[in-house]
Amino acid sequence: MSPRAPAVLGVLVAVILALAGQASVAAAQTTTTVTTTVTSGQAPAAGTGSGPLQQVTRAGSTDPNGVEYAPTETEPPAGHRLSAREASRIARQDPKGQRVRRENPGSYYRVFMKGQTRWQMSIYAKGKPLTEIGQVIVDDASGKVTESWDVPYVAWTMARGYDGAFGRSITNPYLWGVLLVLFLLPFVSFRPLRGPPVPILLLAGFSAPLAFFNNARLDWAVPLSFGLLASLFLWSTVRALRRPRSAPRPLLLLVPTSLLLVVGLGLLVFRIVLNVEDGNVIDVGYASVVGADKIGGGMPVYTPFPSNVGRGDTYGPLTYLAYVPFEQLWPWSGKWDDLPAAHAAAIGLDALAAAVLFLVGRAQETVRALGNRRGTLYAYLWLACPFTAYCLNSNSNDALPAIALGLLLLVGARPFARGLAAGAAGAAKIAPFAILPVLATGRRVPPTVPVHHAPPAFWPTRGEDGVREPFGSRLRRGTVSGLLVLLGAGLLVLVVSFIALRGLNFPHLLDRTVGYQAGRPAPFMPWGFPDYDLPGWVRDAVRYVAIAFAVLVALVPRRHDLTGTAALVMAVILGLQMATEYWFYLYLVWLVPLVIAAGIGDRPLRWPGAPAGGHPGVVPRMHGPVPEEDAPWAADVRRREAARTGSGDRRG
Repeated sequence: MSPRAPAVLGVLVAVILALAGQASVAAAQTTTTVTTTVTSGQAPAAGTGSGPLQQVTRAGSTDPNGVEYAPTETEPPAGHRLSAREASRIARQDPKGQRVRRENPGSYYRVFMKGQTRWQMSIYAKGKPLTEIGQVIVDDASGKVTESWDVPYVAWTMARGYDGAFGRSITNPYLWGVLLVLFLLPFVSFRPLRGPPVPILLLAGFSAPLAFFNNARLDWAVPLSFGLLASLFLWSTVRALRRPRSAPRPLLLLVPTSLLLVVGLGLLVFRIVLNVEDGNVIDVGYASVVGADKIGGGMPVYTPFPSNVGRGDTYGPLTYLAYVPFEQLWPWSGKWDDLPAAHAAAIGLDALAAAVLFLVGRAQETVRALGNRRGTLYAYLWLACPFTAYCLNSNSNDALPAIALGLLLLVGARPFARGLAAGAAGAAKIAPFAILPVLATGRRVPPTVPVHHAPPAFWPTRGEDGVREPFGSRLRRGTVSGLLVLLGAGLLVLVVSFIALRGLNFPHLLDRTVGYQAGRPAPFMPWGFPDYDLPGWVRDAVRYVAIAFAVLVALVPRRHDLTGTAALVMAVILGLQMATEYWFYLYLVWLVPLVIAAGIGDRPLRWPGAPAGGHPGVVPRMHGPVPEEDAPWAADVRRREAARTGSGDRRG
């Protein structure tokens, strides 16, 4: 790759941000707002949303998802073929609805007009509060049942597998399959036991539970998702705690750099066009724009949001601040419409994430040409990853913590800088604050293979004379100052965010973010999936274990290089994700930079056409820059190569 690649990349980023502006005239239609109207004064059905009373000029709500009672039970409403009684008779014949009523003695039903073309029979559990446990949808024109749902699908409409609910056409099996092939293609090998690194394969494997989720099969999606999360957690923990004593095996690549560059640029353009023409804005992007609008108007962010995104203030302050420039350029209209600011922000964050990964790879090599190659591979993997495309086409804000974690890999050798990066990740999504302990006990190491890996600076060890040093005696050797610098940098990000949000109340922030998420019941992890019916103490125990892991793992001997840091940070984040009930596939995007760094960050890359023994003797930088650039074994390799070629010991 040409040394001018960074400059070309900068131009491309500028072009991307310019293209993002076209979202204001061509952004895709947003997800339909769910609104409920009940004219009799009875509480609306759970799971169908809530909103202001709508004035309709014909029978039925103008909102296709709004519901209201029919004027009479026996006569078809204006423009309808069925009466409420006829729709009820059809719905009561549905087998799933019958099973729900049979399994819940004392349950009862109500029938509503749903929009202007459908009927909805809602089944309620006996007693108070009003709890909807079943739902049957009847098409008025055909008189047939088109949908039938029980718990948990009644309350969680996002789990019903509606086409295009998340990412629209990006979830088309053929398009997803093409992206998956491109994502794994560089690592394809015809040699036995060679292929994509384990974390890359595990990340790709989440395509299976996502497919089940998109087909309303939580009974398959939940255990598969949890199994893959647990596998990735175990791999990353072992990767972080196991300290290798020999050089890593080179990673063979099938695709040359030039092809990666061409395909990567094609993917970049494709993703932008697809977002503008076909992307939808889910509640996450909508809430981010609303929060940015509040900041621009001088209003407190953590105050009531519009009813169709009532808990939109559950994110960290940096999320809303990051959307302010885009909302100022494309102001919010006050409705959940095309939201061009959300499109522009998603495109800009996606391009920035790819650029950050390029810089991470580029900084890992001591030779500029090799660094450009590695950076190209890292950026390509982001652009080819189907889950990052899923995030982009849903116009979510989950690329923001990924960018912060990517910057952490770039500046991880410096306590203050990695504190800022970790603080940014936490200020965006709160949960990444849990990685501060492992970062606080990390130390600076040579940029090559970790041959001599010591435990944290305050771990009891034996001195040179073999006498065991007292616990904490090594704290005086700079550990306390480094720890305080890192924690201070993390807190600095929060303080600046609070100042920018004008008098933010910290306890209120905790209640709206951590408090809400911690107490949020959801069916996407085993602890909240109703089929498993696990007691609450199991969920609480798992949470305590996840928190204890995040603290204790900071105190054990481990790898302190870039690979070990990425793996351990990933393990801590995965532990927290597995302990929650509300987990979604967009959260995988946070892990993509960590997966790349932990999976291939310490392995020399052998590109197509390179001779078998032609890979560099020195492996990539692990945490640079530092003066020493040769591991002991690598120096021996250099000397042997110099003796064989007679070219001398050349340093990059």
